[in-house]
Amino acid sequence: MCAKKTKYLSYIEETRKHHPIIDAIAGESSRIAIKKSLAASVPVTYLEGEAIVEVDSNGKKKIVGTVENNRRKVTVGARSVLRQK
Repeated sequence: MCAKKTKYLSYIEETRKHHPIIDAIAGESSRIAIKKSLAASVPVTYLEGEAIVEVDSNGKKKIVGTVENNRRKVTVGARSVLRQK
């Protein structure tokens, strides 16, 4: 039975029509987790642009670091070939 659930989850993740559902669930669960963390006085850390920002339970923001935006640029329709070594 577990194998069927795994196949079903992978189908949902890989099927484009389900992506908005996954986005909605992830967004809602993130909001709930952030709210619970701040209520428990646990700071929340997230990425805002290239800045790593920490917010405490009082709402005070502090930049704790930065990351370089080195995202890979891919043209629409480009294909990559994965090879096993």
